[in-house]
Amino acid sequence: MTSTPPPVAFDPFEPGFDAWPYDQYARLREQDPVHWSELLCGWIVSRYDDVSAILRDRTMSSDLNNASSSTVVDLLRSRTREHDGAMTVVLLDDPEHARLRKLIQAPFTVRNVDRIRDSIHRRVDAAVGSVEPHGSMELIGELAYPLPVSVFCEMLGIPDEAGPKFHGWTSAVARSLDLVISQEEYEACMVEVREMEAYLGELADQKAEQPADDILSSMLAAEVDGVGFTRDELIVNLVTLYVAGHEPTTALIGNGMAHLLARPELLAALQADPSLVPAAVHELLRFDGPNQFVRRIALAPTTFAGADGPVEVQPGDVIYVAIGAANHDPRRFGPDAGELRLDRPDANAHVQFGGGVHPCLGALLARMQAEITLTALLGRLPGIAPGGEVKWSGRTTLRSVSAVPITWRT
Repeated sequence: MTSTPPPVAFDPFEPGFDAWPYDQYARLREQDPVHWSELLCGWIVSRYDDVSAILRDRTMSSDLNNASSSTVVDLLRSRTREHDGAMTVVLLDDPEHARLRKLIQAPFTVRNVDRIRDSIHRRVDAAVGSVEPHGSMELIGELAYPLPVSVFCEMLGIPDEAGPKFHGWTSAVARSLDLVISQEEYEACMVEVREMEAYLGELADQKAEQPADDILSSMLAAEVDGVGFTRDELIVNLVTLYVAGHEPTTALIGNGMAHLLARPELLAALQADPSLVPAAVHELLRFDGPNQFVRRIALAPTTFAGADGPVEVQPGDVIYVAIGAANHDPRRFGPDAGELRLDRPDANAHVQFGGGVHPCLGALLARMQAEITLTALLGRLPGIAPGGEVKWSGRTTLRSVSAVPITWRT
C-alpha cells in the first residue's frame, strides 16, 4: 500500500515544519515553484534564479501601498499605520529608501564593524571564560542572544545595563514580522516594541543635548542634501537597526551550532582547522540561515516559469520571496544542496542577505561575530557535544533556535 504524498502548499502548521521547513520548500520548488498561497493571499516563489532576479528587479516594490487590496494586505496596512507615519527603510522604495539608507547605514560600514572587532573578541572570550569551568551551558540564553545585544549597545552608545531589556524587545520585533501571527500575539509584541521605541526616543533626546563619540550621536547629526532624520524616522529605523544587528547573529550562531553538533565529523573538522570557519559560516547561512522570506509587490506584469507552463504575476500582486527554499535549490547548488558541506565552493552565492538595493544591513557584522564566536567555542571547549534537546522558536520569517544545550569536558 502506497502512502499519499503530502499536498503541495505552503503550510507553516504542518507537523515538523518548525524544526525543518526545507522538505516542504522542496515540494513547492519542484512541483509548484510559483505557488499561489490562499493563506498569505500572495505568490510564493521558491527557485533560486527567480528569487535572485526578484531581489534585483527594480519593478518589484517593498512598499505595501503598491499592493492590491486583500484580507492580508489590509491587515498589514492597518498594522503599519500604527507607526505614526514614519516608515522603516526596509519597507520603502527609492528615492526615500536611498535617502534613509544613507542616513542609517553608518553602524554597518566596514570601517565601523572592523573598529569593534577587538571588543567582540574580548566579549566572546569573557563569556566563554565565565562558563568554561561549568562543563555545560544553554548557548542561546548565555551567549548567542546577549552577545550581539551588548555589541550593538556599545556601538550606539547605549548603557550595558540596558542589554537585558533589548533581549525581550528585539525578540518581540522579530516575532511581529512573522508571516502568520494572531492579532492577540501581534498586539502583545507591540507593547514590547513601544517600550523599546520610548527608551530609544529618550536616549536620542539625551544624545541630542549631549553628543558623544558613538554612532547614535553621529546618526542624529547625519544629513543627506541638508536633510536628516525626523525624530519618528530615527526611532523606527533604530528598531530596524537592532533587529538587523542582532537577530541574524543570534540565529547564525544558534542554528549553526545546532547543525554542527548533529554532525560530529564536521565539528571535528572545524576544530582541527579553524581556518575553515569563515567559509563554514557562509555554508551555514546557506543551509539554514535566519531570513526565510522577503516580501515584494509587483509593479509590472511579470512572467515566471511554473511547473506546468508560464505563470503571470500582475501589478499589485504580493510575492513572498522564499530565500530558504532558493538556498536549497539543486539547480544552483547541485544535487547535494540539502546537505551541509564545509567545502562547498559556491556557498557564498547564497541569497540569505538579500540583494539589489535592499541587502541586509547587518550581514558583515553578523558574519564577523559568528566567526569569532564559533572559533572560540570550538577552540576552548574540548569534547563539545549536545547537552539536550534543541528547541526552535516557531518563527517562519526570521527562523532561529530558541535553545541549544551543550556540554564539554572540564
